[in-house]
Amino acid sequence: MPPEKIPTGEWGRKAVHMGMGLFALALRFISWPVAALCAAAALLFNLFAMPAFGRSIYRDSGRRYDVGIVAYPATVLAIILLLRHHLAVAAALWGMMAAGDPMASVAGKIAGGPRLPWNRAKTWSGLAAYAVCGAIAGALLLAFVGRMPFRYAITAFAGFALMGAFLESVETGIDDNFVPGLGVAFAYGTLHLGVLAARHGSFLDAASRAVMIQGGAPVALPVAATVNVGIAAISVLLRVVSPSGGVAGAIAGLAVLHFGGWGSYAVLWAFFLFGTVASKLGYARKEKLGTAQSDRARRGARHVWANVAVGAWLAYALGSRTHASPIPVLPLALAGAFAAALADTFGTELGTLYGRRPFLLSRMRGVAPGTRGAVSGAGILGGILGAGLVAATGAAAGLYSFALLWIVVAAGIVGSLAESVLIDVSARRGISVDHEFCNAFNTLVGAAVAGEIAASIALGRAYVPFGWLS
Repeated sequence: MPPEKIPTGEWGRKAVHMGMGLFALALRFISWPVAALCAAAALLFNLFAMPAFGRSIYRDSGRRYDVGIVAYPATVLAIILLLRHHLAVAAALWGMMAAGDPMASVAGKIAGGPRLPWNRAKTWSGLAAYAVCGAIAGALLLAFVGRMPFRYAITAFAGFALMGAFLESVETGIDDNFVPGLGVAFAYGTLHLGVLAARHGSFLDAASRAVMIQGGAPVALPVAATVNVGIAAISVLLRVVSPSGGVAGAIAGLAVLHFGGWGSYAVLWAFFLFGTVASKLGYARKEKLGTAQSDRARRGARHVWANVAVGAWLAYALGSRTHASPIPVLPLALAGAFAAALADTFGTELGTLYGRRPFLLSRMRGVAPGTRGAVSGAGILGGILGAGLVAATGAAAGLYSFALLWIVVAAGIVGSLAESVLIDVSARRGISVDHEFCNAFNTLVGAAVAGEIAASIALGRAYVPFGWLS
């Protein structure tokens, strides 16, 4: 990618973006309600006051609002609320966004260089700048607000900054302030979430405290690698997946099996097998309707990562658990992610074949068949069936008891319907949301809903995400 000149107004925009990150220093001295009020005030200011005098830093001065300028404080507010009992991490994420995003843009335009294979609009130099600058800024704030040595902070946060850099580089169709901050907040929460027994021992008797709630014993890396490489090779030869899909599937499957065990792997395979069957069912008819998946429904790398990345990450988090829980929160969240993925696949494929009166859920208005984001009665029933198949597989594999199966089904349905709402609401605002991002979003919602329900049952009260981190 050849170097580009950055306009003066864009330099001002990036300076403001970075400068706002200095306010994260205040999180060392104020409480989370005060921090949330300040972030909410900044959001309101950017919504109603900024258009009156700050249009010089707008990318499109003809618009009433600048999406990025509104998305930035909105994301900071969400992070503060989610991590309100761990403000040092909230500050680190704020610093990552404040430094990483503008430096990625500057490096990408000034240095140029090779483009990313998954997003040709962005460069390796921009990705590296986000990772390095985001890690340093985030670690400095983590060390300052959390009162810890910088060497510990940079070690703890560098990996999350790299994840943020990757998420920022992915084409989603929505403003890139949202995805890195909220995505890394989810990753941090699931990995470092204090399991309920560690904070609320009164919920468990002495025997239960010794129990390890995992998806079965982790499988040795050589075994997991052999199994997944072999399956990937066979899947490519049988033309079930594309070569890129085979590589991505092998990596994702390796992570799920190695960290999550055979139970988690069974849930992954329930999604893959049933989803493949549903995609190929009535393919000729769907081709005529223009709704069939391309390449004879062979899964590519983008499709694999969109549907499996959240579940693979939860398997990794599951493998790191060392405390017991009265409710297997992470196994249920993992199953919820795959249930949402299969519910979406079944809802789309069966709804296309058998749905008669599609409608938009957010407006409850009938639309023409094939309208993006539309659902139908047949599609909803198909989604319930898909979520139920994943839920039953997880229970049979020992991830959780059959008595908790309903949690996974509910999470799968909510995740699938949330995707439909996202697509419709975005379209009404002139935003074309990337299809694979929508798939990833629905698995994230499925995981979050299952985790929320499970944690609420364990606590005996409504649980607000990440509320017991400290």
